[in-house]
Amino acid sequence: MQHWLTNAQIFTGTEWLSNAHVCVADDRIAAVTTEQPAADVPQHNCHGHRLLPALIDAQIYGGGSRLFAQYPDEESLSLLAAANRKGGTAVCLATIPTFNMERILESAKAVKAYMRNGGEGILGLHLEGPFIHVEKRGAHVAEWVTVPTVQQIAEILEAAEGCLKMITVAPECCSDEVLNMLQDAGVIISAGHSNASYAQAKQFSKRGVSTVTHLFNAMTPLHHRNPGIPLAVFEDAQLMASVIPDGIHVDYGMIRMAKQLMGERLFFITDTVTECHEGPYQHVLNGDHYALPNGILSGSAISMLQAVRNGITDIGLTPEESIRMASLYPAKLLGITDEYGSIAIGKKAALIEVDDNWNLVKQYGF
Repeated sequence: MQHWLTNAQIFTGTEWLSNAHVCVADDRIAAVTTEQPAADVPQHNCHGHRLLPALIDAQIYGGGSRLFAQYPDEESLSLLAAANRKGGTAVCLATIPTFNMERILESAKAVKAYMRNGGEGILGLHLEGPFIHVEKRGAHVAEWVTVPTVQQIAEILEAAEGCLKMITVAPECCSDEVLNMLQDAGVIISAGHSNASYAQAKQFSKRGVSTVTHLFNAMTPLHHRNPGIPLAVFEDAQLMASVIPDGIHVDYGMIRMAKQLMGERLFFITDTVTECHEGPYQHVLNGDHYALPNGILSGSAISMLQAVRNGITDIGLTPEESIRMASLYPAKLLGITDEYGSIAIGKKAALIEVDDNWNLVKQYGF
């Protein structure tokens, strides 16, 4: 059955349409038009609010006070999806940090089971660690950091059965055989928590790496004598990178600079965690971010819609580009632009209605 969302300022992903309307049929977009629909069809009046593509988060750890890595089950994933909806995010990659193999396999199986039972709001698993560099581990537990073997990768892939969508590794700690296995399985390889030199980082894309995890954080820094990973990312047109736009993980000025150099290759993630008082990752809310009991920064406290707002108000992006960094660009990385990332006929009718201050009014289709 068709219904209409009417009287909105629609951002399609490329342009704004004033006083425009979207027709939804069977959860798909059937029309985007400025022509007023017939009065006798079901309608929801958006009262001039902005209508945007739903947002996408490629790295988030939990929601509803249930950290997925600590409680690797379908309930945690359901709460995560529900928390995302409140922040304008339709789909995400549920993420776990460095852990032992038993917990990694449990998490993979939980995502697999959740997706087989409908998978609402979850695209798959993002495994951040344990195959990272111990010197750049950040809040990750050192004792579980390890160099990946072919056997370990095979075991993880078998448990996930296609649900492992992304893995963050330190490429300098990985053999070509391991990286090839991940590539062949269709897993997006991201470089992060890496101690790679500039010279090593210039080889990332040639070794199958397609993106970099939370640019500037937990990696060799940008330095005038030792340029580190950031310069290699700026120079390699094949590499994308995520960034956490909360003003805490990275100064807004650095994000502005990276954006000027990278253009469409830079996208937002939240890296959001949730309160947890058990296990090795006990996240405590410290004002506007999360930290471990020892004070180490352990995650953000923003939503994707807050990321969009920060992009506009603090980084100085145009509204159009800030929206794309939270929707179209992550959709490109994840290979889901036929479903998400813009408002166009045939795509999923996953939309968000926001007011003039970029606050969520209502979400549709998720």
